[in-house]
Amino acid sequence: MGATGVWALLMAGGFVVLALLGLAVMSDRTRTPRPDLAQLRADADELAAHAARVGVDAVGAAERAVLARAAVAVAEQARDLAWAAQEAAEQAYDLAWQVASAGREAAKVTDRDEAGGADRERAVARAALSAYRRGDISVQELREVFRRSGDWDPAQEERERVAEQRRIEQAAARRTHDRAAAGVRRAEQAARVAEVAAEALVGEAAESAAEADEALLSVERHTARRRFPRRRR
Repeated sequence: MGATGVWALLMAGGFVVLALLGLAVMSDRTRTPRPDLAQLRADADELAAHAARVGVDAVGAAERAVLARAAVAVAEQARDLAWAAQEAAEQAYDLAWQVASAGREAAKVTDRDEAGGADRERAVARAALSAYRRGDISVQELREVFRRSGDWDPAQEERERVAEQRRIEQAAARRTHDRAAAGVRRAEQAARVAEVAAEALVGEAAESAAEADEALLSVERHTARRRFPRRRR
């Protein structure tokens, strides 16, 4: 083959290379079309609006969490006061019971015709007292046993009445404390739920704000490119 044929082949090969390069450039432009600036701006605005909404929700959730935690403190204070009242009621009942017991021990049993009968009356009275302590009989039933045994007097009746009243107050104080303790548990659970929700919303708000900022920066970059396009060298 002569020199002319070689040059012809080289020129043909050059045209092919140029054609392939042109196709590659066109293909690249087809794959990466220019973004729709209006759509980008609309998307950025939507992301910014969403971030603002989530931010407001996060602030509200944080406030609710703070209030819920404050409610725990209030519930704990009520529980502590109820516990102190329960202890005071128990001490008052113990004292009244000791006074009534001392009165019963010091009471004189009236003389009986038969010593065995008196002993039986005392045994019945002691059994009734033990049943009252266990809660098997009421104070009225205990009084009736003592009346029948002759081991009763007005002063002792008053001591028994006071002891019974203190027992009622003690039971009421225990119920109050139990309710207050349950209130603390409910308040603590509500506070934990509120804090978890607030933490999740704060994280979502931060992520949404970052996405909105990135979208706005993208709009600004594409706007700048359209205003000041790069010059081809």
